[in-house]
Amino acid sequence: MKKFTIILVLAIATLSSFSQEITESTRKKFSTVIDVFTDIYSNLPKGIETRTINQGMNFSGLYDYRLGKSNLSVAIGVGLGAHNFYSNAFPVVNDSTGNTKLERIKTLYPGTEYKKNKISYTYFDIPIEFRLRTKDEFRAAVGFKMGWLIDSHTKYKGDDYLFETTDELGVKFRDVRNVETFRYGITARAGWKFINLTGFFSLTDIFKKGKGPDVYPISVGISLMPF
Repeated sequence: MKKFTIILVLAIATLSSFSQEITESTRKKFSTVIDVFTDIYSNLPKGIETRTINQGMNFSGLYDYRLGKSNLSVAIGVGLGAHNFYSNAFPVVNDSTGNTKLERIKTLYPGTEYKKNKISYTYFDIPIEFRLRTKDEFRAAVGFKMGWLIDSHTKYKGDDYLFETTDELGVKFRDVRNVETFRYGITARAGWKFINLTGFFSLTDIFKKGKGPDVYPISVGISLMPF
């Protein structure tokens, strides 16, 4: 998430600088979108639980193509999407099959208590939207986005299950096995001016088909369009 935040800040700074140099006509066609959301995970294996809030963030920049003189337009762009899967389980890889299974921490290490445990994954996305914008600044959009995995890692903070000391353990492992490398899904947004409600329904699971549990996220949150 820290890497995503750094990239987000740099991107906003670049867009702000760029927006000062382009014409007013071009500025009206270009928009930035910041989504702050929670992921709701469906089809969880028995015994696996997630937090109520699994916070995430999207940042994208899109160029708007108006359809004639109507209130409709088509927008296409690029973006980054960072997601978190907080749970009571570790992703465990079977040595013989290479498949990933979610195993409860307390099943693997009885008596272990922890403060944080999550899988994080970030995608580089290409969003496409069909937009409606009325004269009174009502906005609505439906679309589709596809993305490629650029980062995945786990993060744990709690009892020391590795060395069995009394110290608190904080550990991070990169490149989670079998996380889906290519994702796609349906997007929707509606609101007034620069504040909107947003949603993303993933048509792919967290893990590759046949290589892990069929868990998929539904993202629901608030979308801001400052530029």
